Amino acid sequence: MTDLRESKADIWIGGGLLAFCAFAAWRTLRIKQGFTTSIAGPSFVPWIMVGATAVLAAFLILRALRRQRAAGADGVAVIAMPDRRTLLRLGVFALLLAAYSAAFFPIGYLPATLVTFVLGLLLIGERKPWLLIGFPVVMTGAVYLAFTELLSVWLP
Repeated sequence: MTDLRESKADIWIGGGLLAFCAFAAWRTLRIKQGFTTSIAGPSFVPWIMVGATAVLAAFLILRALRRQRAAGADGVAVIAMPDRRTLLRLGVFALLLAAYSAAFFPIGYLPATLVTFVLGLLLIGERKPWLLIGFPVVMTGAVYLAFTELLSVWLP
């Protein structure tokens, strides 16, 4: 297992988030505004998310740089890098989410979400049957009812 200085990890994470923000901002610029007369058009929420993420990433980098300067060579905090098994689980989880996004419209919200939820819980090591089945059913049902009944938003 490899160790990494905490401040260096924060700088890498902050830099990755800023790169993601640049990509998201570029894609948000391509959202068609339509015929809205308000500032709160279809790109309003994406711009809020891009801006908030960029500000928080900048704070993460600044905090890391300040900690590096304050700690000097002594007392540098280190964090353990994930082992191969954890990295493999993260990769499989990313593939699971990609499959979920591909299956969302053809299969529908309820079955795709339930299957993804159960597989995700299995992936993180959950084995209790009542939690493995009950929690996804309750949460998926609650989200579905909240969107369809309270917010009147159609889910596939």
